[in-house]
Amino acid sequence: MDNRASFFLYFYPENNQIILHLFIKKHLPFPLLISLTVIFIAACSPSLNITGMDISSLYTGNKGNAIQLYQLYHINDSVTAISIELPSGLIQPDPGTRKYTKLGKLKYEIIGDGERVMLIDSASFYIADTADNQSYISHNWTFRATTGKDYFVKATYTVPGIFDDFVLLEYFSKKNHLCQTWYRFQSETGEFISGNITAYPQPVRMVTEDTTNRRFLVKVYSRNFQTPIPPFVEQYRSAFKYKPDSTFYLDLINGKTSYFMPNVNGFYFFQVDTTKMVGPSFFKMNIGFPKVTLHSLMRESLRYITSNKEFEQLSSYPIAKIAVDSFWIVNAGRPDLATELIRKYYKRVETANQLYTSFTDGWKTDRGMIYIVMGKPNKVFRSFQDETWIYGEYEDPRALKFYFTKAQNPFTNNDYVLDRDPYYKAVWYQNVQMWRR
Repeated sequence: MDNRASFFLYFYPENNQIILHLFIKKHLPFPLLISLTVIFIAACSPSLNITGMDISSLYTGNKGNAIQLYQLYHINDSVTAISIELPSGLIQPDPGTRKYTKLGKLKYEIIGDGERVMLIDSASFYIADTADNQSYISHNWTFRATTGKDYFVKATYTVPGIFDDFVLLEYFSKKNHLCQTWYRFQSETGEFISGNITAYPQPVRMVTEDTTNRRFLVKVYSRNFQTPIPPFVEQYRSAFKYKPDSTFYLDLINGKTSYFMPNVNGFYFFQVDTTKMVGPSFFKMNIGFPKVTLHSLMRESLRYITSNKEFEQLSSYPIAKIAVDSFWIVNAGRPDLATELIRKYYKRVETANQLYTSFTDGWKTDRGMIYIVMGKPNKVFRSFQDETWIYGEYEDPRALKFYFTKAQNPFTNNDYVLDRDPYYKAVWYQNVQMWRR
């Protein structure tokens, strides 16, 4: 049995910590452990049976390989809107003509998690792909989703002549009117900011379809979070200090706030009731994000493939660029191989930022760490509680599987914690060594 069921995840408020506690193995008597093992094995694969969808194509970092979510927001207590981008130019005109008679098929399902998981809404659309000079097709629609539940929107886009479907699987919450997806952030140009993440100090405002007037206390957290340690070492998250680095107030009037300038890197947490850790968040990242353009960050992200001694030595260089260049040239042995490894490694760092950014940069998360060192998994399955990554074929007993538990994080829905296991040690060092040829 895997260790995923053996960990319990706690999110404590001030002066406590998120703890991954290996409780069962240390405290339960053996006969009870056997009986519980049978129960857990039956329940150990929610990420495989909730949606039945392999979403590994979402983890390529290539927008042309998947459906891209642009906006997801609530209209009212029973209706939610979604805007997506589909790859274009995939359907060819009929031979000898300029007529497009073939259509792509977009199918969606809304899966709700209340007292039981159930299908809430579904429909299909036929998409005409006649775009010659654009890289994607925009499509938007509304669907039924009532207040009080968490949801997945599951979508597939089938194109004639292409074997694999393009997919989307996105979690969102509608449990109350302070959930993230009730609110969007808009620039002065009128453009909505996808993912509520910006890398540029531009004026933005918060907007919502809910016209209830509210005053928000905006808490600014500018923190430098630690890089995760290897997956075979049991890890405890440090206590998160909820006292913000700074605060200001914004009034929401008729669905809009005034503009504010997010100059400070970090996240901005919007809170109405200070006794409850619930509200939307906005994220300000380094210039160039999701790319890593600062040499100091390029050096820091080498932590996954360096020993403690090596990393201390690299950190002692007064000029970060010299540290980065020397590491790759020494370990690659040849300048051309060093160039190849640099391109590949930092492309993975960029992709990790695109996919896994939550309260910190995506490359500094557990999923980002695994992705950077191991590459894209062959299969990925997600449920409301967890995510499973598989390297190899699922049915193959030799396949390597990583299990991530979704953290109860008030600032983000994209925080997953790896269920660590000593089993990973040998394969981890083997993959680290691949970067040090």
